[in-house]
Amino acid sequence: MSQKSLAPHGHTLILAMLAAALSSQATAADAPPPIKPGLWEMVNDAQQLNGQAMPDYTAQMAQAMKDMPPQMRKQMEAQMKAHGVQMAPGTAGSMAVRMCLTPEMLSQNRWQKSDENCKSEMVSRSGNTWKWKITCPQGKGEGATTFTSNEAYSTQMHMTMLQDGRPQSMTMKHHAKWLGANCGSLKPVSPPPAPKK
Repeated sequence: MSQKSLAPHGHTLILAMLAAALSSQATAADAPPPIKPGLWEMVNDAQQLNGQAMPDYTAQMAQAMKDMPPQMRKQMEAQMKAHGVQMAPGTAGSMAVRMCLTPEMLSQNRWQKSDENCKSEMVSRSGNTWKWKITCPQGKGEGATTFTSNEAYSTQMHMTMLQDGRPQSMTMKHHAKWLGANCGSLKPVSPPPAPKK
């Protein structure tokens, strides 16, 4: 499959993958992660689709937001902040994702943006590395998060999903760093709704 043929579906797959990565590391029964509360920034390092390197769609998103009329850009930024996510300039024209993590979120293991449609399961903890697997409506995967300190961690993830009825294999790497205890105007992500009885 050529790079050109990946383009129409790459953006959709990246968004699905990012959503899964943001909801994959923990369940409520697990021990809290060894990281600080406060403002965190996540940067995408690399992604591959079916073994081929994919372009950095965060850079394209950054450019698209720059090209928006000011009012539309403000509305989009406000909508993202309302969901507890803020986009920030990354390296080489890309974008980074910022989130506010409170002590309560860490103690309840809500340290990533949750997706109530995805189910995750801790597989093992060895030293500072946690391995886990995840099942979502769009696919399933497994990954590992390594905490290099209480102010930084990195994640590698592999996921398989269906796109137009065809199986796709995707890998993603990202790292996150702590920016400080003060989250400023960014509010933490609201907890997912309690399951109906």
